[in-house]
Amino acid sequence: MLRLDGVELRQAPGPSPAPHPSLPGEQGMPLEQARQRVAFPVLVPAKLGRPDAVTVSDGGRVATLIYHRTPYGQVRLDEFNGHLDPVYFEKFVHLGNVTEVRLNGTKGLWVTGPQEVVYVRSDGMVVQASARLTTGSTLIWGTPRVVLRLEGGFSKTAALAVAASAR
Repeated sequence: MLRLDGVELRQAPGPSPAPHPSLPGEQGMPLEQARQRVAFPVLVPAKLGRPDAVTVSDGGRVATLIYHRTPYGQVRLDEFNGHLDPVYFEKFVHLGNVTEVRLNGTKGLWVTGPQEVVYVRSDGMVVQASARLTTGSTLIWGTPRVVLRLEGGFSKTAALAVAASAR
């Protein structure tokens, strides 16, 4: 088992995909409103620009930026405060698909291929909800206040460049 902030990676088969790719209490809203609804800075990758859609879920604990058309296909960036509770997302992967990376001087994880996600709400309840929009790979990294999960049709090099541009 590997852990990085609010993400836990286990070698185990994942759950069946949920019928709707949403998180508990998810609401769509403009980026500016999302920034007011969460207690952490919502970062936007300069290399992707303004997102096509933004959602906030779990009472303002998770912000998601969605890009429908990019050079990397459909892209999703989940952002959450990973320092309040030990685990928010539990990812089921084969550990052979996970590589440790460095981004802006901090440790991150590169996970190749699609992954199923189990979301652990702030009240500790486990919710089987697929947060996956794409079939690409995932980069997980953190800043002092935010844990980020970037998913799309990226190469590892491209994902690291997009992540490094998040401001």
